[in-house]
Amino acid sequence: MELHINGIMVFNALVSIAVFFIGLWFKRLDSEFKQLHDEVDQVKRDYLSKEVSNIVNENVMEKLDAITKQLNSITEKLDRKADK
Repeated sequence: MELHINGIMVFNALVSIAVFFIGLWFKRLDSEFKQLHDEVDQVKRDYLSKEVSNIVNENVMEKLDAITKQLNSITEKLDRKADK
């Protein structure tokens, strides 16, 4: 039994090898896309919306204003005490 290798067999072998490497490439791309998708989901979970950040910023500013008023009050009391 003889095996005759002709052009079609060589072509089929080359196509098979090419398809194998293309499949590996697609598998790698799929894993990278999955990783990117996971990272986007993580950013969505960790990201504060503009509205929430504005509310947090307003609360911080209110607290800072209250602290400033208290410091001004203490400064005035100390100035009055020093003037006596």
